Amino acid sequence: MTVPPTGLLAADRAYTDQITEHFAQRVRTLGYQLILDYKQQHRGVQGTHQGALLVDGSLACPAMPHALAHATTGLNDKAVRDLADGTELSERIAGREPYFLKLKESADERGSIRLQCPAGGPSPAVVCPRFNQVHRVPAPRPAVVDLSDKRATAAHTAAKPTVPIPQGERLRPLPQAELPRICQKPTITIRPGALGKLDKFRQDRHYLHPTWQDAYRPERANIEGLNGRAKSHGIDISDPTKRLAHGRVAQTILLALMICSINLHILFSWQQTTRPQTTGTAHEIAPLAGSASTPPDAAGLPPPIRLEIRETI
Repeated sequence: MTVPPTGLLAADRAYTDQITEHFAQRVRTLGYQLILDYKQQHRGVQGTHQGALLVDGSLACPAMPHALAHATTGLNDKAVRDLADGTELSERIAGREPYFLKLKESADERGSIRLQCPAGGPSPAVVCPRFNQVHRVPAPRPAVVDLSDKRATAAHTAAKPTVPIPQGERLRPLPQAELPRICQKPTITIRPGALGKLDKFRQDRHYLHPTWQDAYRPERANIEGLNGRAKSHGIDISDPTKRLAHGRVAQTILLALMICSINLHILFSWQQTTRPQTTGTAHEIAPLAGSASTPPDAAGLPPPIRLEIRETI
């Protein structure tokens, strides 16, 4: 059974480097999709799983061109922050897209997903001589393409990138048993924690791709704004003199109270900005519920006389 994701969870590099069982595996089990950033030494090719390359948190074709797979290897943080369209880096990030494994089945109730070789399926993203040889894919029939139709032109086989298979393998194909697992069978199942230590790097958006930037940067900007508020002069959770207590338990409780105060201040500020503004015009006073709308009858009974009791000594 496929369940909808709980939501997106963007985390900075401190969370990315956590042990898989402590963070990534747990949030995936809860249904979250992870959006991650990496330290400089962790960018680029991070490992392999069932023959597929793990490139910046996304599984990809094992024959992805070297320049694309290592486009971010050793990339510093400034280059990540200042990534702009039209640069060599942005072009290589876009060039990676066809080589990533395609999502065939979304996460089920256990967080498992199914991924597919980019050369497989009814709409392959690449042309792979290895895939065609292993799975006996017949050659496509000649077809007339309307060059004015961009969608039809992009869908044609000639418009798709070809996986760079070594020349020796083209002349003498390898036995199927010697091929990577993803090349033998075009689909694989990925469960939370299946990649072992590498699972902490896996994420649900392709790193630095526009979809990643649209999801990660607004979330991180919001978090940094909250961090700035927490470290402002009003609260300043970084000032130890405002938590004069001994012991981890006492410090944790005081910090929780400070965070609670910050949340209350945020709610108060939101209420002040969203509340309708009052004008300077006079307002009529509404009568109280149950009060008399007409003056009392003059012929009615007078109020009871209150007796005073005086004591004399």
